[in-house]
Amino acid sequence: MENIYEKHRKVWNEKKLLRDIYSEWYRKILNDLSASDGKTVELGGGSGNFKEFKPDVVSADIVPLKWLDMSFDAHDMPFKENEVSNLVLIDVLHHLHDPVKFLNEAYRVLNSGGRVVMIEPFPSPFSLMVYKIFHPEPFDKSADYFSGLNSDSGKDPWDSNQAIPYLLFFKHLNKFNELFRDKFQFVKKEKFSFILYPASGGFENKQMIPDFMSGLFKVIEKTLTPLRDFLAFRCYIVLEKIK
Repeated sequence: MENIYEKHRKVWNEKKLLRDIYSEWYRKILNDLSASDGKTVELGGGSGNFKEFKPDVVSADIVPLKWLDMSFDAHDMPFKENEVSNLVLIDVLHHLHDPVKFLNEAYRVLNSGGRVVMIEPFPSPFSLMVYKIFHPEPFDKSADYFSGLNSDSGKDPWDSNQAIPYLLFFKHLNKFNELFRDKFQFVKKEKFSFILYPASGGFENKQMIPDFMSGLFKVIEKTLTPLRDFLAFRCYIVLEKIK
């Protein structure tokens, strides 16, 4: 398993465009962290890049890795009630076998005003076509994680359903609100990332544009913002524990 993370660390060091994209995402996250007193914990810390931007973050993953601080399952976190001020997840929620259980666990460990900050895939009409060609992880939009029928604690942590964030925070928003209306409120719920990230090839595919074209693609990306519902590859979710 560590070989996958080692590969990602190598790609991070070699791909300037990818580092630029993630650096912007990390700054976005930093701006939205709760200022409440407590730990900031990154779940699914993987190759450990977020620590470059927030050195005091507690980096964790379900897989023990020598460059991370902790290893545990996000469904059962080793923190006391109200001990954590922020939980940061980048491409993690859609790997969890029971995301509703995780959100309840997040509520337990977060202090008043604490936040869950997430960047996750989003299945727009355009991104779905590209994901199907270049990314093997499935989008099962028929699943209902509020029913409890999709929970499987024995699944491989690399298994996923990229539709989970869409299902929880968009398609089944009424069910989310019914279950969590007294626990969490949305601070932000955005669709973003249209062409630059897929052009970078991510961590698994070949970069499609030279680095010097990144500025032009950023301008194009900005102009495409009104078409986010049709083009977005990502969603950005910030939940705050209700005081």
